[in-house]
Amino acid sequence: MSHATPTLLTPVAVNERIATLDVIRGVALFGIFLMNIEWFNRPIADLDAGLPGNVTGIDYWAGWFVHVFIRSKFWTMFSLLFGMGFAVMLSRAQQAGRPFLAPYVRRTLALALFGFLHFVLVWAGDILFDYAMGAAFLLVVFHAKPKVMLWIAGIALGIGAVFGGAKLAGYDQMVWAPALGLGAPVLVLGILAWAIRKWPENGLRNAGLTLVLLPCIGMMIGGLATPQLPQAERDRIALREAKTPEEKTEVRKQLAEAAKARKEHVDTLARQTRVNSQGTYLENVAMRLADFPKTAAQHVFFALFFVLGMFMLGAWFIRSGLMVNPGAHLDLYRKLALFGIPLGIGLSIVAAAIAATHVRGVNDSLYMFSMGLGMVAAVPACLGYVAAIVLLFHSPRFSRYMAVFAPAGRMALTVYIGTSVICTFFFYGYGLGWWGMGRAMQLVFCVIVFALILVACKAWLSRFRYGPLEWLWRAFTYLHIPTMRDKRLATA
Repeated sequence: MSHATPTLLTPVAVNERIATLDVIRGVALFGIFLMNIEWFNRPIADLDAGLPGNVTGIDYWAGWFVHVFIRSKFWTMFSLLFGMGFAVMLSRAQQAGRPFLAPYVRRTLALALFGFLHFVLVWAGDILFDYAMGAAFLLVVFHAKPKVMLWIAGIALGIGAVFGGAKLAGYDQMVWAPALGLGAPVLVLGILAWAIRKWPENGLRNAGLTLVLLPCIGMMIGGLATPQLPQAERDRIALREAKTPEEKTEVRKQLAEAAKARKEHVDTLARQTRVNSQGTYLENVAMRLADFPKTAAQHVFFALFFVLGMFMLGAWFIRSGLMVNPGAHLDLYRKLALFGIPLGIGLSIVAAAIAATHVRGVNDSLYMFSMGLGMVAAVPACLGYVAAIVLLFHSPRFSRYMAVFAPAGRMALTVYIGTSVICTFFFYGYGLGWWGMGRAMQLVFCVIVFALILVACKAWLSRFRYGPLEWLWRAFTYLHIPTMRDKRLATA
């Protein structure tokens, strides 16, 4: 029996692209820019604070608009698109009998490197490293054996439980923490791998939605279950309810640790504000380099649930055929837009009305509930936005207006990192020093800069096949140097 030599996996040619994905990706970049612009003017450590409590007038309403209509809707959209790209890459490799695993691993490693360099050298609000972690998790879900993973998870969790009990009994050791740290994510990934094999039709969709919504619902339950009292009052109650001297000592120790953590947070805000607004470039790099390990570790949960969940949902869009030939499913997209946008935005308005600003120690539980509800709202809103973009792009009246976003979508990595370079230079102290620009003017800035970016992307792609960073990414992924100047191929 003869065996054909597998064809090398090569970059997707321009005429093989799904044009709708480029348009959606371009719109998503603009939405991410509208969201991120605030965090070039505020310390990243304040990311969980919501709307600033001291802003009024047009700046307040500009912030409220982003909080309701933009926040969490567009990074989820971008994550959805990454999952679609994964599914396209996998399906084309399978159809052509080409290798997939090695190029995908190299692609993920390159993305992680881009994320690390972006975080350290440019801006601490990077999400690319989170996407790289999510991409690694996605590969495990698709390729690992569920039974093996579940056995590994069971053994690790069992060890963690035994040693955790020993620690509670007074035997001081650290075995329980890494055991639980390994067992919990492996268990989640094992269940997901089992689910998509058990239900090949809708397993990706249902598992993805569950993965995203589960922690959101947990936040909402946690917010409702926690007493809606200021931190100082909760501290007094805890001391009053402690009966024995040992219990009172333990409570005081916990309160001191909590107070120390709050002070460290305030100090971090002050440090980031000072370095970003007044520090040199090298001071900024040194601060971000020191912060990276802790930030990456904290984002594992985010990547495992939110990023991976949206990746899986995006992969389902391709597997189901909805995005391979979107023009054949416009009725479904109309229903999705008419249902998703009102539901998502309506829930976002309710969440903002409950608590749009986080005042630490005052409304912690209320804001936790609001954030959980806001993340639940982001899913239907994101899907509704995607559906609306598909409908507009397939409308004879609006198609040419939507098509202007496609060049940015084809250069998504370059545009994403490019906006960070532009903004840090414009706002940070080592650049032009416009740190602290009002919220309304930030949105005007976004519109002007992104319009210029769209023009630049179109001009670049009129002469070159790829964006500069996409060229590097492809070179590393496929282990050959793509030709930048080549015979122009018609866009699909």
